[in-house]
Amino acid sequence: MRKKLGMQWCAALLLVCVLSPCAQAASEKLVPLGVPVGVRMTAAGVVISAMTTVDSPAGEICPGEQAGLEAGDILQTANGETLSSSSQLAEIVKQSGGNPIRFTGLRGDTDISVSVQPVKSKTTGTYQIGILVRDSMAGIGTLTYVDPESGEFGALGHPVSDVDSGALMPLETGSIVPASVIGVVAGEAGTPGELVGTYEFSREIGQLDDNTACGIFGTLTDSSLYSAENAVETAEEEEIHTGKAQILSCISGDTPKYYDIVIEKVTTDAEDGRSLTIRVTDSELLEKTGGIVPGMSGSPILQDGKLVGAVTHVLVNNPARGFGVSIEKMLEAAA
Repeated sequence: MRKKLGMQWCAALLLVCVLSPCAQAASEKLVPLGVPVGVRMTAAGVVISAMTTVDSPAGEICPGEQAGLEAGDILQTANGETLSSSSQLAEIVKQSGGNPIRFTGLRGDTDISVSVQPVKSKTTGTYQIGILVRDSMAGIGTLTYVDPESGEFGALGHPVSDVDSGALMPLETGSIVPASVIGVVAGEAGTPGELVGTYEFSREIGQLDDNTACGIFGTLTDSSLYSAENAVETAEEEEIHTGKAQILSCISGDTPKYYDIVIEKVTTDAEDGRSLTIRVTDSELLEKTGGIVPGMSGSPILQDGKLVGAVTHVLVNNPARGFGVSIEKMLEAAA
């Protein structure tokens, strides 16, 4: 299967996610990886990706919006029934007979409880509530590190979020599978570019445990990814400094390479996963990708022989520059 790297979402009309216990690195040294992997996640609820209107006899209306629902809300129950899929929600609405449906869920960290009155569509003749939701996702990302003693890993450096609403997707189950980069579209000012890859969902090499603002975490079940690699010390934020550094990233096949960068700024109090401002200086990487492109998120950043962070964002107007999260913040999120 061919996929664009950088967490591409399943194109289902009603989709989402939710994970559980966090993984935490147990040793003082970690193996930097930079390896592309396929990511698959399923949900314990459904996330509202967008609001839409229903062509009711009374005109174009959105029952969900009228009841107070918003894009990004996570719906966990409907009339007391635990929601686990978009198809289940669609059937509940279809069988409602027009009677109100009581939803409970989350808006960020706040509990919500809303009663929605379904209306019948003149076009389809079915009851609808005017929301589009997601219950799963699939895509490709980059592994940042693994603890060689436990197999626990961190990846991406940023959260897996709903592509439409931007809401962090709370994950229940998930796995990772082998992936390979087969092409590059170089980034240009105003166009972020992309890595194109293939992945094999028939062979799992790890399990996901958590989705956080500083990355996804889990446990690798295939030690061949790191058994022959050397572990390095991790740096505290106060040790990171401006100047030369490297990223470990894969832009062809499945074997990563080191590329030169400069850390231009260190922000120790960053709360958005942008602890480090970085600029690509490596001539080979600039020629092939233009700098940082979607799919490189999670690429480990190393300085003075230590693992200091992971690539997270690119500046769309200048793909040679971007941001990274510190390894200290990633490990705090995994704790």
